[in-house]
Amino acid sequence: MKGNNELINYIHAQRWCGFKQEIADGKVTDVDLDAIPFDNGNKFFTLGTAKFSDGTKKKFFMPLAKGHMDGIESVTIDGQEYFDAMKAPDYWKSLMNFFKENHNSVKFQDGSVVKYHSIGGKEVVQDNLDASSKPLNVEQSNTTIRVGDDIAFKQDRMIESDYGVSVEVEMNAKLMETGCSAMPKTYGAFIMKEPSGEIATLGVVQEFVPNQGDLWSYASKYLVNALRDAQAKGQDKINVFEHKEFLKMMHDLGRKTTEMSECLARPNGNPDFEPVPVDEAYLYKYEKNLAVLLYQTEKTIEQNLQSLDGDTKKQAENLLQNWDNLTHNFVQYQVKKINNGEVQNNIVRVHGDFHLGQVLVTKDNDLKFLDFAGEPGLSVKERKSKYPETRDFAGMYRSISGYLGPVVAETFAATGEIVKRANGSEKKITNPEQEAWANQAVIPIIEAATQAFLDGRSEQEPMLALEILRKNLYEVQYEVGNRPDMAHIPVKGLVNLLNQDLEMENVHDNVIAQKQINVADLVRAVWLHKNGRDM
Repeated sequence: MKGNNELINYIHAQRWCGFKQEIADGKVTDVDLDAIPFDNGNKFFTLGTAKFSDGTKKKFFMPLAKGHMDGIESVTIDGQEYFDAMKAPDYWKSLMNFFKENHNSVKFQDGSVVKYHSIGGKEVVQDNLDASSKPLNVEQSNTTIRVGDDIAFKQDRMIESDYGVSVEVEMNAKLMETGCSAMPKTYGAFIMKEPSGEIATLGVVQEFVPNQGDLWSYASKYLVNALRDAQAKGQDKINVFEHKEFLKMMHDLGRKTTEMSECLARPNGNPDFEPVPVDEAYLYKYEKNLAVLLYQTEKTIEQNLQSLDGDTKKQAENLLQNWDNLTHNFVQYQVKKINNGEVQNNIVRVHGDFHLGQVLVTKDNDLKFLDFAGEPGLSVKERKSKYPETRDFAGMYRSISGYLGPVVAETFAATGEIVKRANGSEKKITNPEQEAWANQAVIPIIEAATQAFLDGRSEQEPMLALEILRKNLYEVQYEVGNRPDMAHIPVKGLVNLLNQDLEMENVHDNVIAQKQINVADLVRAVWLHKNGRDM
């Protein structure tokens, strides 16, 4: 079944589409659909292949239902109207009936076979064969439906194959085995095996977690309200001691991040999960890769310098003038501390794409981590590799310390007017005076939240510092190259990181001493609040 322009435009509009830019650039030459009818031909699985002008291909999985639903976008294929089958309340039931009728497997025309594999032994699928379903949107994860009362089915749309168990299934199984409390229970997965032997995941069946949304949305709304409250009280800055519950949540986030890392590193006889000490050979390779990233980032800034606004452009120019000296000193200072054995470092399996948007806030303010498939921009092999155990800490650190404050300030100062960026994305118009006030007023609680998350760890731990640098460099490349009006966030972060006085002793203690709050008192306040007491 060949796709038409309407189908290609429909695919482009879907959040799961992993080749939006190629479509926008006219590089998608064709789409093939390999459909298997079920439910009396009214609905079907669709295994799609997008073909690109350079000869490459990408496979995707798109469930479609014949007909239409009010308020749901449809697409016409071969004269028939279809819509996203996951929006239909009988999608799960139809899916289960089809599997049952076909001996619990589905075979596509290209020879690929899909089967359900149980994880952990609990047969929740058998108990929910006739359950109704409904889409969750961002309540648990994109392209997820709630099945009955207790389970959620996350259906992967972009198919990524490898010669072995898929990344997400492998990670979820490991965390289930170790009893990690930081993730929803995973019960099984629909696995596709291709004729070549490659394996891909088409969907994961997990525990449904009643929740208040992800932690990015929760924290953003909370801090916007905190700014409004501070302004109404005539305060120059948010008083962190008025927000102990929020800071306790950030502390719990750090504790659960540590738990996740420890569970992934726990030996179980599987060499893929055995922690490996950082040795001289690994550190040499790490430095070389970091040098390439530094070079790429420098060139990205140089090539896009004229697209940056005044203050950001000035900061970027100063960075470029001192680039070699600043980056060399920073990296070598941290490497020297590693070689001196100040902190024991290991490389382990990591979440890889860890930020506030990957954390659910449950109804009772607990936290659950999602989407263990790894960083989307990496190959399957790269996502299954081992990395410094501080990588996930660095990703979350930058999400809190780097992005949360400026985005909250922008939201607080938004006027309601929205304009299009040059790349087609939308930007809020803000009141400059309000945004400037909010950017300063939110600093204390962002710093407090960052320290609560770190839970006694120091940004100056050498491997954590290097990972923060690595993450920051990727952010600079993306924002400078794609969203120059957002580039001030990572550029400022990089300036602050590289201009630290690396020769001072007890760097972390000195930095904390200069902060506008007493972090020792704060951590004590959080602990007391956690234990039902006040200062």
